[in-house]
Amino acid sequence: MTFDHPRLLFLFFLLIPAVLLMLYQYVRQQKIFLVFLQKYNEEKQISRIRWLNGRYIVMSFFFMVFLVCIIIALAGPRWGYRMVTEHRRGLDVVFAMDVSRSMDVKDVVPSRLIRASLLAQELVKASPGTRFAVTIGKGSGILAVPLTDDPEAILGCLNGLSSSVITSQGTNLENLILAAVSGFQDSSPARRRIILFSDGEALSGNLNSVLQKVKDADIGIITVALGLQDGGPVPAGQDTLRGPDGSAVISYLQPESLVHAAERTGGLYIDGSQKDALARLNSQVQSLSSESSSSGSRREQKSQWYLFVIFALMAYGISRWVESGWGWSG
Repeated sequence: MTFDHPRLLFLFFLLIPAVLLMLYQYVRQQKIFLVFLQKYNEEKQISRIRWLNGRYIVMSFFFMVFLVCIIIALAGPRWGYRMVTEHRRGLDVVFAMDVSRSMDVKDVVPSRLIRASLLAQELVKASPGTRFAVTIGKGSGILAVPLTDDPEAILGCLNGLSSSVITSQGTNLENLILAAVSGFQDSSPARRRIILFSDGEALSGNLNSVLQKVKDADIGIITVALGLQDGGPVPAGQDTLRGPDGSAVISYLQPESLVHAAERTGGLYIDGSQKDALARLNSQVQSLSSESSSSGSRREQKSQWYLFVIFALMAYGISRWVESGWGWSG
């Protein structure tokens, strides 16, 4: 099971004061019951108190079920799959920018990250009819700029990229791709592509685990590899990053995972260090944009929120029925 809005599940913490309030009401009603049942003998008092307590417990239980179901419904639960037929127009592109420290290596002039930023900026300028978004990632992935028609917002973000914009350590391409996937809008009829700029180094995460999800959503990944096979030292301020033995840490281009990501999702692998990298990237994007209308189908998880709304209404109805005096003639 997945959720459209998983953060809303934190509303479950509100059930704690709700339970405490019900316990307070339970104790308070016990005292009221004793006052009204004084006219009965002891045996009938015990019987009636047990019955009233049972009714209150049943009512409280179903009211809690009502609250739980409402919270789950608001979070947007999904499970199971269905094939969705769609007509697509236009192109939405999410840049996935690897800003790990290894992207500062200068084996590609002026550096891997600056080269990636320049390629992305030139692509935005050459694609006025395309919507873009920007995600950045190290150990975690962040949607920096949502999908927008405003090129200035995208260019401003790309121009300000550096390896210090995220403080998390390491490199996790899986989290970066997941952040990129979250940047798309399900309501948009446009084709969807992720353009991943990276040197392929990954210290954590499993890129393979997210590729099937990307493919199921009919999102292609265009990978742009930055760096050279010979590699280069990783900068650290005015010096070079050094290992425990004092030797310089060398970062190498690792294209295997990038080639696999492109092939697995029906995308394209581009060597970003080559002179024709921008031309190939621009040609691919323009080709996708020019296909103004296409029909196809994609597999998506079924939205099941309405089931929990039905359960919530049933539970609320039962709780009200019990509260109104279920089954006791007096």
